[in-house]
Amino acid sequence: MPVPGNVDILVAGTSCVDYSNLNNEKQDMSANGESGRTFRGMLGWVKNHRPPIVILENVCSAPWDKVAAEFERIGYSARSARFDTKQYYIPHTRMRGYLIAVDEKKSRIPDKWLDLVGKMKRPASSTLDAFLLPSDDPRVSQAREKLVRESFNAGDRRTGRTDWNRCESRHKRARVEEELGNKRPFTGWDEGLSISLR
Repeated sequence: MPVPGNVDILVAGTSCVDYSNLNNEKQDMSANGESGRTFRGMLGWVKNHRPPIVILENVCSAPWDKVAAEFERIGYSARSARFDTKQYYIPHTRMRGYLIAVDEKKSRIPDKWLDLVGKMKRPASSTLDAFLLPSDDPRVSQAREKLVRESFNAGDRRTGRTDWNRCESRHKRARVEEELGNKRPFTGWDEGLSISLR
C-alpha cells in the first residue's frame, strides 16, 4: 500500500525488541537490530514529509534521550516522559515512554504537552481485582485446570511456540459459556477491525 505523506500528526510505536528489559542481548538504536531499523525508517519518513507533530510510544528502557536528540538534530523540538496507565483512570499498570516532537526549533509546545498530560492524571477508582471473579469461585479453578490441559496440547513442545488459533477459540468458547456475548460495548470493535469508541 502507498504510505501517505501529507499528514497533520504521526503517531508511531517502533519495534521495542532490542530495548526491552526482557532482552538479554540489547542493542542500541544505532545498531542494525529490528528496533534501530524501524526507528531509522520512521525518522526517514519524518525527514521526508515533515509532519507538524510526532508522538512516539515505546518501552521505558528505550533510549529516549537519544531519540529526542535525533529529532532535535532534524529541526524538531522534542520531550519524552514515562506514564503509567493506572494514573489515567485505567485499572491496570502499564509503564510506557512517550515522546512528542514538534516541527519547530525551540518550541514550547512539548513542555506544555508534558504539563497538560500531568494535569490529566486521574487514578483509577477501581483496581483490576474489582473486575475479576473471586479466586475461590469454582469457575476460576475450572478455567485454570482447562488452561493447563489445553496449553499442554496447544504449544509445540520442541519450539515452545503457542498455537494462537487455539487460544482464540478457547477465548470465544469462554465468552459463550459465561454468556458474555460478542458485543464490545466500550470499543465497538468488530471482526472487520473497525473501532468506534463509545
